[in-house]
Amino acid sequence: MADEAGIDLERWIQAYRGPLIGLIASWGSDWRAAEELAQSVFAEAWMARERFLADPNDLAAVGAWLRGIAFRLSCAEGRRNQARAAPLAAEPAVEPDEPDEPDDRRALLSRAFAELSAPHQTVLRMHYLEETTAREVAALLGLTPKAVESRLYQARKELRSRVERLQQAAQGVRR
Repeated sequence: MADEAGIDLERWIQAYRGPLIGLIASWGSDWRAAEELAQSVFAEAWMARERFLADPNDLAAVGAWLRGIAFRLSCAEGRRNQARAAPLAAEPAVEPDEPDEPDDRRALLSRAFAELSAPHQTVLRMHYLEETTAREVAALLGLTPKAVESRLYQARKELRSRVERLQQAAQGVRR
């Protein structure tokens, strides 16, 4: 089933069905629920295919996109299950008194992250923000775990360098 943009859903399913089911199961779902959620991921990907901006034949980009959809759907399912299990008259949750990071630092990090190459952004986002192991990232991007670890190392090194450069530039402006 290919559309005019060149998206071949059957190829995506063939390449990622197994890894997606395994990934979702590793997040705590039973295998049956993982299979159903993987089907939902492919359905959502097909429905949102216009928003996929990368090359549909770039399986690494497709894998990262599908993984993001799976993570979002899995979190939503977890929230639904938690809401079903919660008592109706629950006490309100108490927020911790820890302050957020200063906005300046967050903005600096965001700017530095935006300057990274797409492969570096992808592995950092998947590993740190979406809490995916290097092994899972490797399965979804079609890389070896060692290649993912190397890419993570290079991405952190580059991010650190860019943050330092932006900090120095900001300090130069303030003086």
